Amino acid sequence: MIDVLVHAANLLFLSSYLVRDILWLRALTITATLSLFPYYITNGLTLPVAWNSVFIAINLVQIYLLLLQRRPCRLDARQQRLYHRVFRALKQREFLALVSVGQWREVGPGDRLIDAGEILDELYVIDEGALDVEVGERRVTTLAGGSFVGEMSFITGEPTSAAVVASAPTQLLTWRRGDLDPFLARHPETRAALQLILGADMAAKLRAA
Repeated sequence: MIDVLVHAANLLFLSSYLVRDILWLRALTITATLSLFPYYITNGLTLPVAWNSVFIAINLVQIYLLLLQRRPCRLDARQQRLYHRVFRALKQREFLALVSVGQWREVGPGDRLIDAGEILDELYVIDEGALDVEVGERRVTTLAGGSFVGEMSFITGEPTSAAVVASAPTQLLTWRRGDLDPFLARHPETRAALQLILGADMAAKLRAA
């Protein structure tokens, strides 16, 4: 019987090396390790029992954390609208984490969001509404829901080349550099996805121009 458990344990270890899902790898590793305990105990091998108990405890904690990360998350109506418009390259939980370091803001018709020649310390994305981009006294384009605002200046640190004025009641999600940069440094996958999203937004504006 002990020999059967040893063989079963090694087959489970082999299976854990073949799966791609880290959750299944940890679960199979725990099961395989437990299958070896009768062999260790029968042969008086207390040291392997002690060390493997530590390994099992670590894997159980990691499984718990993985399950927390994978639990269903809920987006409210506003978050869901913005996610599907702009942020589908992110997982929903990554998007919620990104939203958590930003602030929602509302501006009314005629409110000036950005002045020409300004050094921006905030990144904006429009949820609902419309913003006019003005060069001098001339309106050059209107930005609608799903568009980023001032992203070029925010990324490069160069002064803005145009003013941005609300032409309708507008809701925006904004991020301050001091909040966004440390967050992205801790989440490189989110940083990479956001760079792609911003690149696609700028490319669409260039095509429209």
